[in-house]
Amino acid sequence: MNIVTVIPGIEGEIDLSTGCINWRGSKLKNGYGRKWLDGKTVLVHRLVLESKITGFLESGYFACHTCDNPSCINPEHLVAGSAAENTGQMMGRDRKTPRGKSIPGSSKLSIEQLREIQTKYLSGTIKNHLAKEYGVQHETITKILQANIPNNLTTISPGFVGEIQDNGCIIFQGAKDGAGYGRYFTNGKFKSVTRAVLAQKLGYEIPTYMDACHVCDNPSCINPEHLWAGTRTQNLLDASKKGRTQGKSHPLSNAKLDWENVREIRQRLAAGERMKDLAKEYGVGWGAIHNIKYHVTWKEVGEEVPVPRMGGYLDRHLTFAQAQEVRERIKRGESIGKIARELGVSRNVISDIKNYVTYKKE
Repeated sequence: MNIVTVIPGIEGEIDLSTGCINWRGSKLKNGYGRKWLDGKTVLVHRLVLESKITGFLESGYFACHTCDNPSCINPEHLVAGSAAENTGQMMGRDRKTPRGKSIPGSSKLSIEQLREIQTKYLSGTIKNHLAKEYGVQHETITKILQANIPNNLTTISPGFVGEIQDNGCIIFQGAKDGAGYGRYFTNGKFKSVTRAVLAQKLGYEIPTYMDACHVCDNPSCINPEHLWAGTRTQNLLDASKKGRTQGKSHPLSNAKLDWENVREIRQRLAAGERMKDLAKEYGVGWGAIHNIKYHVTWKEVGEEVPVPRMGGYLDRHLTFAQAQEVRERIKRGESIGKIARELGVSRNVISDIKNYVTYKKE
């Protein structure tokens, strides 16, 4: 990775193809970097422009990107502009892409169908026939014919509107959570867009113990070809291999531990102490100790990331012969709890064996 310091305390990764310097810390859902400073959240690109234009932060002007990349903090890609200039720049570059809900008919029809309607009308098909063919109201057809549908929009099954990017990503054009992942509201609660798209691709619902992982590392991407199903451990290992996890040695991190703590924790784990006890003592979650133990986070310089064994787990409590016996006992009606107690493992271990999450084959 090509990491550079833009201004003291602000670092980013250079994209050699575009010249952008991408902020690697916390971001808003629209992609703009943010940083906690003097008791409040500030936008990182505005701090950078202040270093270039003294007094900018107090001026009321916008920090506009000439590269159209909200995560970029390259001072050469930032200019000051009024609200009107910023909006004009967006419209002039066709960056004002309407979200799915603002495109008439997109909640029921795909973007491709909307374009078909416009083409058929220009070819002579009347509105009433189009309304009947596509199962929508006459006035909806009128609105569709008046709509300006950007060429870079598409619909991803099972019905999400996305914006096609040059790098192959398709960015979801609906609501997103704080990390940038798309979400949609159904049956009284929010659900994950990426999980829905991946389920459609695979042809079955993704189990709760599996993650919808991105090969592109872009949480807003809904391109099915960029999604794969993996266990939480596999997802964390993928993130670690790509440098998307970091310890306190990194200046952008707010980790509670330091390298001295981490090495001490690993020594105590090797001596047999429980992860739960160490998590409580060091004031972190159980998952943090788990990731330290298996070197998912806090890797030493040049250290190889451990590769999970068959089934996605880094260690095994039982042999394959025992796992087969577990499955036979479950078929005979024995409870998961009873088997777990006898073998001295957790219920989750037995449940994963039952569902072929682990011990798939020898």
